[in-house]
Amino acid sequence: MGWWCAGGGHTRGEYCRLPTAYAQYRDQPRPARTMTALALAAALLCALAGRLGTGASFHCAMRREISPCTCRRDDVGTGAILVICQRISTYEDIARALTSKFSPETKIGLDISYSQLPDFSDHSFRELGLSITKLKLNYDNLSDLKESVFTKLDLLDYFSLADNSLTEMPRHVLRHMPHVKTLDFCRNKITKLAEEDFKDIQELEHLVVADNQISKIEKHAVPKGLKHVHLGINKLSSLNGALRDLDDLEWIFINTNHLKSIENELPVRAKKITLIHAANNELQSLPKDLRQMPSLEAMFFYDNHIKSLDGALQKSKRLTRIGLSYNKIERLAEDEFAETEILSELDMAYNQLRSLNGSLTSLKSLRYLNLTHNFLTEFSLQEIKGLKRLSVIDLSHNKISSITGNMNLVDVETRVLELRLDHNFILNLGGALMGLRGLLTLNLSNNQLQQISPDDLIGLEDLRLLDVSHNQITTLEETSKTFLPSLEELIAHHNNITMLDKDFHGLPSLCKADLSYNKIQSVNYEVVSKSRCTINGVPSILKIYLQDNPVLCDERLYELMTILGSLNARVSGVSTCVTTQTSAPVLMRALNDIDPDTPVLVVTQLGTGVQVVEGRETIPSQLAYQRVGALIGHVMPERDGGLVLVDPPVTLPPENTNVVVKWPDERRDNSHPLADHLRLRDLNTSPQ
Repeated sequence: MGWWCAGGGHTRGEYCRLPTAYAQYRDQPRPARTMTALALAAALLCALAGRLGTGASFHCAMRREISPCTCRRDDVGTGAILVICQRISTYEDIARALTSKFSPETKIGLDISYSQLPDFSDHSFRELGLSITKLKLNYDNLSDLKESVFTKLDLLDYFSLADNSLTEMPRHVLRHMPHVKTLDFCRNKITKLAEEDFKDIQELEHLVVADNQISKIEKHAVPKGLKHVHLGINKLSSLNGALRDLDDLEWIFINTNHLKSIENELPVRAKKITLIHAANNELQSLPKDLRQMPSLEAMFFYDNHIKSLDGALQKSKRLTRIGLSYNKIERLAEDEFAETEILSELDMAYNQLRSLNGSLTSLKSLRYLNLTHNFLTEFSLQEIKGLKRLSVIDLSHNKISSITGNMNLVDVETRVLELRLDHNFILNLGGALMGLRGLLTLNLSNNQLQQISPDDLIGLEDLRLLDVSHNQITTLEETSKTFLPSLEELIAHHNNITMLDKDFHGLPSLCKADLSYNKIQSVNYEVVSKSRCTINGVPSILKIYLQDNPVLCDERLYELMTILGSLNARVSGVSTCVTTQTSAPVLMRALNDIDPDTPVLVVTQLGTGVQVVEGRETIPSQLAYQRVGALIGHVMPERDGGLVLVDPPVTLPPENTNVVVKWPDERRDNSHPLADHLRLRDLNTSPQ
């Protein structure tokens, strides 16, 4: 990332890519978005500061002679040297290290950051004898700047004073930098931008004064040649016409202020504007000026009070990203996005939408649609007819009770990769999703579904994950009549399912079935007879999770586990059973006494009296055991030996318990005393 990128703090490293930063933003909960918005805005500075310092670095020949500073050569062929003097105690140390060390023909980028420099005012950059083109003074606790320190900086094109304590723009300093192109004064205490502040730097193109305390901008304060301006995270209640005549503007950041309106504030003659970031304000509407910005590519107006779009985006032919979440938008006109055919991301989460009104059909390039937390009561696949590039549609947390439209009504080329319909009020699917091509993930959790009919999933040949958890489903029997050749994961926990018979017969690729917290009392081993789990082409095990189901207390469970194991299936789960159990549950305190990849077999010492295990009598105190096979975490009844096979790591029980531990490999050094007489290499052999 660029060495000159935004001075530090929230504006470093990975945040210097606008698309990546926005992708991170859009998936975050609201409290985290303010910080990410700042990170998003920081991408601006990477574009402003030129390319010095990006990519690989190359040591310069003088690096050992300029200690405690260091240096590296620019890697883009300009011949410039980047000199870094950080955490230096006095300016005298810097002067001693750098004076006359580089020729006047060498362009120097000088970074003096994280330093206190009590003697700063007693020196000047001129005495260093350097041709400084970039100057960075960040985190230096500067509040007052002496003019004499900055004289003769005619070559300077980048100047950063971010993360200091300035209360006003240092106009007396700026007059000595007539050719400066970029100013970064982020995170200071500046309260005002006045006309006099910039009168001597009319070549300025990039102004970044984010995260200050600016409450006023004089109308003609900033130079008319500005291309990028960042006024975000301040205290502005009005732009005062300061941007209206900036015809060369390309990026505008005014996020996180107190703006109630920006009507007639944007530069309508600026035909190159590609980005407007106005989030976290108090805006009541979108400015009509947006209609006159043909180059606009991204606009972020989330966290405002906007109630409608009023056709402001109809003509935005180059718009690719819209961020309008956390507003009060109630409706969309049918032609709201009439000409925004290359829009790829539309985020209108946390609004008050009750209908989509056919407004999406013109968005032929749409990939990401976020409508979570609105007031939609139904969703028709007609709304996305003809949209071939959809990756994600998020309709979660609405009030949807019905899905309409099907493959006979929707264009056959309509494609969606992930459909989120969780946390709604859907009673049944009514076959609406039948034939929805390309669907990989379908989330129907937290609805009111009572069953899945055969027609509901027909044609979903690419579906890999189906989540119907937290519903009221009583049986999955009908899924056996539907063929889902690609389904790998079925999530159906927290339902009312009572048995498993042939439920997986239409799921040949199933690798995980989570049926925990149901009411399953019986499992037919044939449930897995037609499933062959493979991972990357390698045969694997079908994992069936039955946590807290009655079937785990069935006395014949061991037999079922053995059969399922022979069919490459494994059941996992723990259930509270009425049957008297051993003290083996003590092992379920998951700790770390053994190798984390080693399974543990646990058996109990038999009590007094004769007991029968595997059809043979055993005498008191004789150790008996059974192989539990694939069963994980289930305590067998004491009559069956009280066995437990648990996922490591575990803690061994106290020596005075009747629980004995056995590892299925060779004897270990310093093994637990209870395991000394139970070191069987083959679990199917007799105890030693």
